[in-house]
Amino acid sequence: MSSEKHLIDQLRRGEPAAVREWFQTYHDRLLRFVIARLEMQEDAEELVQETFIHALKQLPLFRGSSTLWTWLVAIARHEIADYYRKKYAKKALQTVPLGELFLTYPTESTEHVSQQVAECLARMSSRSVELLHLKYVDKLQIKDMAQRLGKSGKAMESELFRARNEFRAAYAEVEIEIETTV
Repeated sequence: MSSEKHLIDQLRRGEPAAVREWFQTYHDRLLRFVIARLEMQEDAEELVQETFIHALKQLPLFRGSSTLWTWLVAIARHEIADYYRKKYAKKALQTVPLGELFLTYPTESTEHVSQQVAECLARMSSRSVELLHLKYVDKLQIKDMAQRLGKSGKAMESELFRARNEFRAAYAEVEIEIETTV
């Protein structure tokens, strides 16, 4: 455990050798963990990278009450959950009316989710709905969205992050309302 504490200290100081050691120590194991939980294995590597990036950003908050591996797995689980939320939100966004655009792909399996998503979108700001539409229906890259809307890439990432959070909050409200009426 003291070698892990030493590694954590080095990581916090931003030592490149420590980052390489950390990555090499946990990458393959974490990749196997993520692959076992995804339908699309080609997305696993991206999720593992996101896990490492998120962990580095959150390293100052790591209290050491668990091992690095346990902490990475917890972060990976959140990344996997976000992956599935985004995947199903994207599918649902393709089946609901957004503004003046109406995409007609509804099926019985997505009808319920589509209704929930429509309710969420109705509760959101028009700017957030527009951003989600551009990203998930029009399938624009961040840089293309930024160019179209006259923003920097970082500003667009921030706005899209806030729009996703607004959607998550609205979706949670809708789910709570559904649970309380059932």
